[in-house]
Amino acid sequence: MGHSRTRPGPCLPLAAGLLLLGMALGLFWRALFAGETFIERDLTTYYRAAKSLVVPLVRASGGLPLWNPFFGSGQPFAANPEHEIFHPATALLFLLPFEWAFRLQIILPLFVGAGAMFVLLRTLRRSRPGALFGGLTWGFGGYLLSTTNLLPILFAASVLPLVLSFAVHVARKPGAASIAGLALTVGLVCLAGEPSTLMMMPILGGAAVLADRARPDRRGTTALAAGLILGICVGAATLLPGAHHAGKTIRATGLPDSAANEWSMPPVRILDLVAPNVLGHVDRSDEKRYWGGSLYPGKHFAFFYSLYPGLLASVLGVAAWIRRRRALAPWLVVACVGYLVALGEHFPLWGLLRRLPLMAGLRYPEKFALLFILPLTVASAHGFDQIILGPGRARRPVMRVLLGFGLAGAVLAGILCRDAGLRIALPDAIRLGCAALASLAVIRLAPRLGRTRLALSVCALGALDLLAAGQQLVKTAPIAAVKTPPVVLRPLLAQPADERLFHLAAWDPDLSIVGGLAAPPVPAQWGLATTLEVDFDMTFLRWTNQATDLFWDAVRADQSLAQPLLRRRGVTAVLKFRDGVRWEGKHLWAPGGATPLELLRTSAPFAFAAARIEIVDGDSAWLATMRRLGQKIPETACVDSTEHLLVSDPPSPATVTVARRTPTRIWLDVDARGPTPSFVAINQTWDDGWRATVDDAPARLLRTDISLSGVQIPLGRHRLELSYRDPWLEAGLAASLFAVLACVALAFIGRRARA
Repeated sequence: MGHSRTRPGPCLPLAAGLLLLGMALGLFWRALFAGETFIERDLTTYYRAAKSLVVPLVRASGGLPLWNPFFGSGQPFAANPEHEIFHPATALLFLLPFEWAFRLQIILPLFVGAGAMFVLLRTLRRSRPGALFGGLTWGFGGYLLSTTNLLPILFAASVLPLVLSFAVHVARKPGAASIAGLALTVGLVCLAGEPSTLMMMPILGGAAVLADRARPDRRGTTALAAGLILGICVGAATLLPGAHHAGKTIRATGLPDSAANEWSMPPVRILDLVAPNVLGHVDRSDEKRYWGGSLYPGKHFAFFYSLYPGLLASVLGVAAWIRRRRALAPWLVVACVGYLVALGEHFPLWGLLRRLPLMAGLRYPEKFALLFILPLTVASAHGFDQIILGPGRARRPVMRVLLGFGLAGAVLAGILCRDAGLRIALPDAIRLGCAALASLAVIRLAPRLGRTRLALSVCALGALDLLAAGQQLVKTAPIAAVKTPPVVLRPLLAQPADERLFHLAAWDPDLSIVGGLAAPPVPAQWGLATTLEVDFDMTFLRWTNQATDLFWDAVRADQSLAQPLLRRRGVTAVLKFRDGVRWEGKHLWAPGGATPLELLRTSAPFAFAAARIEIVDGDSAWLATMRRLGQKIPETACVDSTEHLLVSDPPSPATVTVARRTPTRIWLDVDARGPTPSFVAINQTWDDGWRATVDDAPARLLRTDISLSGVQIPLGRHRLELSYRDPWLEAGLAASLFAVLACVALAFIGRRARA
C-alpha cells in the first residue's frame, strides 16, 4: 500500500482546482453567467415555490415559519422535514437574493459531495490522485446529479461520506474531536429531512468501519454509539417535530403497495453503470428517447434519471472487487443488498422490509440505489490505486475490457448510422467508444507519462466523461420564464392575501400534463393560496387529504354541489380549462384561438357566522348531509358527532370581521347577537397546534367539515384570537442547541488534548 502514502507532485492541487472549475463551468455556465435557473421536475413543481416562502413567512410571522397558509388551506411548515428549514443551506435564502440562493442550493452540494468523498477516501488510505478520482466520480456522477431535482436527498447524500470518514476515525482511535465531527455530520444528514438516506447511513457506516483495517474495540464501539446519538440530537430540530408531523399524515398508518412500490428499479438498469442512456434518454420531448413508460409502470421516467458513475469508475470498481474480494467484502455485501432492495416489487426483499417499524411509510425503492452507488465509488478509488498506479501487469485486464467497450461503441455507431430509426442514439454510441478508447490510450501510455501525469490524465478523462453525460441532468431556463406568473392568474395578484384558488385544471387527467399550467403549489411563489390540491409529497395533514377525497366523491355524485362546496371552503377563484379544449399534436387548442385556461371569480369569506350546525358521524354521513343541504352548504358548519355537546344548535346570527392576519396569528372581531351562542366557521385547516381564545380566555377550537376550524362564541362583542405554536419544534430546537454546544465543547477538549 505504499502508493497510498506517496506525496503528490506540486501540480496535483492545481490540477484538482482546474478540474473542479471545469466541471462548474461545463455543467453550470448558464446558471452562473447567463441568467438562467434550474427547472427540472420537482424543482419547478414544488421546491421553488416552497423555498420562495421561507423568508416571507419568517418576516410575516415575526419568527419561525411554523405555519404555511398557502398550501392546502394551511399546513405546518417548519415541522415538515421536506422544507429543510434548519439545514445550513436554507441560510442562503436569508443571505442572498432568492434566485442566487436557489441556484447555489443546487450547485454547492455537488462540490461538497466531491470534497466529502475525497476526505473519506483519504481516511481509507487511498492515494491523493485516487481520492480525487473518487471525489469527481461521486460529486458529478449520475446519482448525485440526478438528485439536484430532489433536494432533501441531495443535501443528505452530499455530506454522507463525511459521516463515514468520522466513523472510521472514531473506530480507529476514539477522541473527543472525532466524536464531535461524527455528531455534527450525522446532524447535517438528519437536518436534511430525508428518512431513506438516514436509514441507510448506519449501514454504510458499518461497511466503512468493517472494511477498515482497524477494528473497533469496546471503547470504539461505545464512542461510535455516542457520536450517533449526539448527532441525532443535533438533528432533533428536524427529527422531533418531523416525527410528530408524520404521525398526522397518511404515512402514519403505512402506505399501500401501489404507492410504496412506485419507482421500483428494473433489474436491467444495472447496465446504466457502464453506459449512460443505454436504456433511453432523459429528454421527454421525444418519446422515442424515453424509457420510463415500459420499465416503470405508471411512470414516465425513472426516479433517478441516471446512475452512471463514469465508464472507467465502473470498470475500476468491479476490478477492485475481483482483485481484493476479502478487503472490500463489506462494501460488496452492502452493494448487493442495496441493489436487491432497489428492485422493489421485482424482488421479495423490499416487501419483507416494509413490515419493519418505520419502513411502512417509505416509498420509492429506487432510493436505495445509494447503497450500491457509494460502495462502487469507494471501490473505484481502490481500483485506481491498484491498477492505474500499480504495476503494469495489473492494467492488462482493464485494458482488454476498455478495448471491448471501445469496439462495441464503434460497431454500435456504425449500425446506428445505417438505421435512421435509431440514429437518435448515435451520440451515445460515439461517446461510449471515445471514452473507452481514450482511457485505453492513456493507460497504454503509462510508462511514458509517469505516475503523476498518468493519474491526472485518468482523472481528467473521467471528468470529461461525466461532463458529457451529466449536462442533460441539470437543465436550465431563463429566470423570467419560471418567475413570471401566467397571464390568466394576474387578476388575482392585486390582493393575493384575500384570494384562495382552486386549480381545477390540475385535476384533469387528459389535459393537465402540459407546461405553463402553474399547478399547485406553484402559485404560492406569487402569494396565491390554494386549496383541495394534490398532496405533492404525502406530507399534508391526513384530514386535508380526507376532505379532498370527500369533495370529489360528492361532486362525482352530484356536480351541482361543486360551487357551494368551494364557497364553503373560502374559494374565491377557480382555474379551469375552457369548454372544447383538446390536444392537437403537442399543443392545446381552444375554440376561437383563446387561451386554454380561464379564471372564474367568486366571493367567499375567510371566516363567517354559520347559520346552521349539522352533526355528522363519519364520511358517509357527511356526504349524505351535503346532498341534503345542496345550496345551503356555504352557510353550514358540520361538526363531528363526538363533539356535539360542545355546540348549540341552532347558532345565533353574528357579524365576523377579520381584524388582522399573520401566518401564525389571526384576530377576529365577533358581534354575536344572541340569544344563543354563535358559531364562527374559519376556512383554515384544523391542527392541534392552533389555540383559540375569546377575550383572552381559552376556547375550544373544533374541527369542522372534515378539515376546517370553528369556535363557538357567546352573546356580545368579542375578540377571537387564534395562535399557532408547536411544542415539539421548541423541544427539538432546545435539544439541537444543547447538542451543538456539546459538540463544540468536545472539539475544544479534543484540541486541548492534542496540544
